Amino acid sequence: MSFEAEVIPLFIGGVAIVSALELIAGCVLLRNLREARNRLIAHTVCMIIAQLFLIRSIFANWLGVKLKIASISNSVNIGMFGLFWAVSVVLLLSAIRSLTESNKKES
Repeated sequence: MSFEAEVIPLFIGGVAIVSALELIAGCVLLRNLREARNRLIAHTVCMIIAQLFLIRSIFANWLGVKLKIASISNSVNIGMFGLFWAVSVVLLLSAIRSLTESNKKES
């Protein structure tokens, strides 16, 4: 795909910054809630891995990745993105569930 030269590093940098902020904010806000914090950390890690597969698929040419059969590689990358994204959503929902359960116990 063709992109302006600035788009690719901005996208990669944006993903890195947003993921770091999510991780830092989550750890600070959930510092006393170990179970929810650990699930949020796992969610963030899975989302970063998912984004890496997406970045590899979209920006392979710019990153200098040599693909033997681009269509197969892109299909696998998109599939892996979907799997890691789904796992990250389940982990995020699990963290929310553990927060609601801890609130019920306090009440």
